[in-house]
Amino acid sequence: MKNRPIIAVVDDDEDDLFLIQEAFKACLKEEKVVLANSGQDLLAQLETLPILPSFLLLDLNMPRMSGFELLGKLRADARYNLMPILVFSTSSAQPDIDRAYELGANSYVKKPSSFDDYKSVVEDLCNFWLHVASTPSSRFLP
Repeated sequence: MKNRPIIAVVDDDEDDLFLIQEAFKACLKEEKVVLANSGQDLLAQLETLPILPSFLLLDLNMPRMSGFELLGKLRADARYNLMPILVFSTSSAQPDIDRAYELGANSYVKKPSSFDDYKSVVEDLCNFWLHVASTPSSRFLP
């Protein structure tokens, strides 16, 4: 049986998780969306997945483990260091953008302010990361 592609999202804001999940419904066909509300939750869920997510949407401003800290952990772990990580944040501060790229983010996207904009951004991300880009995400995890 073929594994369905996976998209992972980590965000501590339940409203943002809901908006993201609803936006994904408009553009996904067979992909599974894994939602996590903290860095620790995401790390635990990644352990259970048979394949790497096609990409991860990562919020920066989270309690306990910031998005920056999680990004560093993922890039330092050989199991996850090739997974595309897209920072998805309300911050448009250049130091945050620079730091995210320095830590290995593949992209930095500012969170939209309306649901229609969420749908548009998520559709663009899906089109690029699932249909245009070639990624290592289909490999099985060790």
